[in-house]
Amino acid sequence: MKYIIYVTTLVFFATKITAQEIKLKDAIVYSGDTPVFSFTKKFMNNELYVYKLNTKEELVHLLVDTNGTEIKQDDGKKLIFIQQKVSIQSKNFRTRKWDFLIALLLEEKVIDLKGNINLDNLNRFKAKYDDNDVNKIMR
Repeated sequence: MKYIIYVTTLVFFATKITAQEIKLKDAIVYSGDTPVFSFTKKFMNNELYVYKLNTKEELVHLLVDTNGTEIKQDDGKKLIFIQQKVSIQSKNFRTRKWDFLIALLLEEKVIDLKGNINLDNLNRFKAKYDDNDVNKIMR
């Protein structure tokens, strides 16, 4: 019994340590208490533009993708990396908040805290999460 409690406690604290705590407040994205990016929300909070801190250099454009219908079950989120010419569309992110998606991009090392984008990690992220990936559909 002590072993189970010990392992559960260890796993809980290990996941807390590795997870990025992301907060969006006053047009600044915070990792913990450190400001890392700027952001702008548009279109009734359906779009989020993330920039390098205190610049207008766009890192990623996040938006709610309604697929042109009023039905919410087929909605998803779309992540657009303009400079890299990569877009990722996923229904798995439908219920996730913007801060979760930014934390996931940081956790997967797509974007670092300085705003640099790793193209190899971005392509891996796309293969992992993109609903429109032909190779994923064919599996």
